[in-house]
Amino acid sequence: MIANIVIGIAIFGYAGWAFIRHLKKSKEGECGTCSSKMSCSSCSSEIKATFK
Repeated sequence: MIANIVIGIAIFGYAGWAFIRHLKKSKEGECGTCSSKMSCSSCSSEIKATFK
């Protein structure tokens, strides 16, 4: 019984953490989550200046 509760808390805790992380990254926009944001030609120079 206790093991089920611990496993349930772990699953829902991770799901909540992943959801919040997704929301934070989605607020950064397309270039904020891109792995090549420094060398991407479609990102504006204003965005590139914030990552330097």
